[in-house]
Order: sequence, then C-alpha cells, then structure tokens
Amino acid sequence: MVARPDASTATPRLLSVSVLGAVLAGMVGGACATSDQMLEKQRRKEELDEGPACYSGVSEDCYTGPDGTAGRGACRLGQRTCENGVWGACGGEVIPTQDLCNNVDDDCDGVVDNGFEREGALCFRQGAAGVCRTQGRWRCSEDGASSTCDAPIVEPTAETCNGLDDDCDGQIDEDAVSEDRLTCTTGKAGVCNAGTNKCVQGKVRCIQDTQPGAEICNGLDDDCDNEIDEECAAPPS
Repeated sequence: MVARPDASTATPRLLSVSVLGAVLAGMVGGACATSDQMLEKQRRKEELDEGPACYSGVSEDCYTGPDGTAGRGACRLGQRTCENGVWGACGGEVIPTQDLCNNVDDDCDGVVDNGFEREGALCFRQGAAGVCRTQGRWRCSEDGASSTCDAPIVEPTAETCNGLDDDCDGQIDEDAVSEDRLTCTTGKAGVCNAGTNKCVQGKVRCIQDTQPGAEICNGLDDDCDNEIDEECAAPPS
C-alpha cells in the first residue's frame, strides 16, 4: 500500500512556494519601478538643459571685461534682459580701454593716467636757465593723447644788475655793468679814491681798487689819510 503525504504537511510547502514567488515578483516589480523613476528624472533634466536659457522679461547684471576690472576706475557693470528665452546684449557696461590723459583710470588697473604726467603737478620749462626757466603745471591735451607743461616761454634779454640771470646762460649779473661805466670814484682820500663799478647783490656799487697801506715816499697818499708822503719810508728798491 502506497503512503500518501499527510495533508497537514503538504499545504505549508505549497504556501511557501507561493510566498516566494510573490516576493520575487515584488522585487522585480520594485526594480522596474526604480529604474523608471531614474529614467524620468534623467528625461526631465535633459528637458531643462535643452530648455530656454532664461525667461522673458528677466534682467540681470552682466560684464564682458576681464575679471577683476568691474567696479574699478571707469569700468562698470551693464544689464541684459531676456527676450523669448534668449539673453540680449549687455547694455550700459564700461570695459577697459587704452588710458588717456584725462584724470580717469580708463584701463581699470587702479592707476590714473598711466604713462602721462599727473594733471596739475608742478613743472618747469625744460632745458632753460635763469629767468627763462619758468614754472607751470602739467595739463592734459584736449584729445587726451599727451600731457604738456603750461609754463610760459620767456626769451633771454641783456644782463642787468638785478640779481637775476637775464640772459639765461646760467650766470647771474655777469657783465651787468657796461665798459663805459666801469670807472668810478669812492670819495675816499688818496689811493682809496679810485674804484670800479661792480654789481653786488643786485646793485651797482663802486668798489675801491686799492686798500690803505703803509706810507711810502712816492708822491701818493698810500694810507688814505689825506696826507702825502708824511713820515714816509723810502720806496723799495
């Protein structure tokens, strides 16, 4: 007689197989669901990436100049506006340009008027001497291409006794007294009376040619006391 399986043991086996199948089906279904979600997420990302760059009517700051120059010197940010999903041109921006002599940092490097003298700084007529070396200030040309010294031009004149270098040769009051005015008298006695006109500290003065000395027998008042040859000594042989 063939023994049959007991009903109490056969049922659990069937249930175990059914539960296992359900679990496996759930795992496969869950994996599929997760994969679908990832694909959907990727699809949406691609739609965003390929979508419009901006939304119409939106505006923002813009700048096309080199990094670090915006807001320095003359450089300024601009504005751009979105139209039909596309950004418009950057309007109103100021980017670096070649520096001009205009008291502005045109190239936005933090230095005003590179390569030019500073506007308003003191200057002198170069290569000139004496009264011809006049003083002025550096000024920018109208086109900003150069800086020039506005010191007035003074032409050399004849030298006079005034404490100045009138003829601009680097010497003061040389030859200030003309030949016909050189000889003068000091008003003193004896040999101290003869003198020569010289320019001294900007004024013409008669300077005696001979200083008082010991009286010698020579027919002159050597000691300038208004007496001639008094108690004189014999002249040196």
